[in-house]
Amino acid sequence: ACFCHGMVCLLELSGNNAIIVMDDADIQLAVRSMLFAAVGTAGQRCTTCCRLLLHESIYRTFLDQLVEVYKQVRIGDPLENGTLLGPLHTPASRDAFLKGIQTIRSQSEGNFVQPTIVEISLSAPVVREELFGPVLYVMKVQNLKEAVEINNSVPQGLSSSIFTKRPDIIFKWIDN
Repeated sequence: ACFCHGMVCLLELSGNNAIIVMDDADIQLAVRSMLFAAVGTAGQRCTTCCRLLLHESIYRTFLDQLVEVYKQVRIGDPLENGTLLGPLHTPASRDAFLKGIQTIRSQSEGNFVQPTIVEISLSAPVVREELFGPVLYVMKVQNLKEAVEINNSVPQGLSSSIFTKRPDIIFKWIDN
């Protein structure tokens, strides 16, 4: 969709956004950022992160820390202090989320909770779809080139982020 007012246009280009975490990233900062990026709006905004691309050398460490912070997510009334995850906005959204979880189960193996982290192959068709629920697909990458290819492999893509301490990596990522 394109929303224009005067000379200002806002393009709505869908979601299915990815965050890349390279081997030199500040893991604690990236984990905290991922938690809000993937869960903070219950997956209901177009800039929600739903694909996490982790460099293979930090993959297990990062994922273990992310699972631990997911376990601490307080689900409930979003107007109460300390609540991170509120309800989906309509019954249709809840139904779409539940249908998406069934699709994930049919295309991958694993244990599922709400919010859900799924270790999944980038070739699984569900990874290319928008779910608009608190599901985070996690994939291992060997280098920036592979991460960028996966990042750009979906038809959607409103935003993207990278965690690294190296300016050369940032500039390579920007050019792609």
